[in-house]
Amino acid sequence: MKRILMLFIAVSLTYSCKSTKEGNSTTSINSKTIEKKLQQTWILEELNGKKIAQNDFQKSTPKIEVKSSTFSGSTGCNAINGNLLSKGSKEIQFLNLTSENKKCSTAKKEEEFVKLLKTTTNYSIDHDKLSLSNQFGPTMVFKKGN
Repeated sequence: MKRILMLFIAVSLTYSCKSTKEGNSTTSINSKTIEKKLQQTWILEELNGKKIAQNDFQKSTPKIEVKSSTFSGSTGCNAINGNLLSKGSKEIQFLNLTSENKKCSTAKKEEEFVKLLKTTTNYSIDHDKLSLSNQFGPTMVFKKGN
């Protein structure tokens, strides 16, 4: 009986140490803040390699405002917000994206915009232009806002 108890204690200690180490690595990933030059307002210019037109979106041109660990903005019709995760240099994910549910007549472009934000994995900034991409390649280009 003592052997079983000792074995149980040894296994429990081993497992608890392992889960603590895994928890700490997750915390360090989540604590990385987004670099300063990305933390501003960005206005959409291109969607899937095509310049956007004035009538592609119902009310206004989509934009995102990036902060150290969150974002907010507009899809052109609905307000959006969520969290940002940076795993390393030039890597970014838009997480927990929430959106208003207004009916928009040009919802196809709005849905495409939201879908591409959700699948974003990387970014680059060059001459006041923010380029987002996912596993398939470039998805969106934004210009620096005011």
